[in-house]
Amino acid sequence: MNDTSHYDKCRTLMNIHKARHQKRTIFFSVLTLMNLYLAIALPVKYHLSLIYGNFLSGITFGLFVFIYGAGLLALLLFSIPEKPKLLILTILLIISGIMLNFIHLIVGIPMLVICLSQIPDCRQAVWIQKQDGYPYFNERFDEQMQYFGKEYQPDHALDNLHDAEMLDIPEESTPDFTVSPKTEMPEIPDISEFEVQNHDNF
Repeated sequence: MNDTSHYDKCRTLMNIHKARHQKRTIFFSVLTLMNLYLAIALPVKYHLSLIYGNFLSGITFGLFVFIYGAGLLALLLFSIPEKPKLLILTILLIISGIMLNFIHLIVGIPMLVICLSQIPDCRQAVWIQKQDGYPYFNERFDEQMQYFGKEYQPDHALDNLHDAEMLDIPEESTPDFTVSPKTEMPEIPDISEFEVQNHDNF
């Protein structure tokens, strides 16, 4: 029997990582909206004239900022602690966005802090992945695997039941439910004839 003493600790850490990741995603979403506001509300055209000349307008730049921020938010959403490479990519894109003025410095620094705060969780997640019982850490699941060697699978698929056709029942096994013909009841003698016969006997 495998040692399961670490199961509770691993499950607790995984739940903590999930809750922290949700909070980071919420904060990152707020910062993304703030960055979009700063990119549109501030005199972006003056900044663009210094960097890009007159090639881009403020509206076009705001559209780029929106797309860039939406991409970062989607990437952070999938950058769970079990996938540290996506987190590193997010950090690099944030730094590139700050350098290209797609991310305002006031917003970019908190974004970096949010991403860097996930590094300890990533280290713990790497340790958790190496433990026996990952990713379920469930004793009943281990017993299932020990007895059957695989996860439970139903004998019959339950999908597309509305398209399934009923199997034909062979005629030989069909019980005979036909009603047998009624037998005729004997005629009941007339009561008056029965009384006359008895009277003659006496």
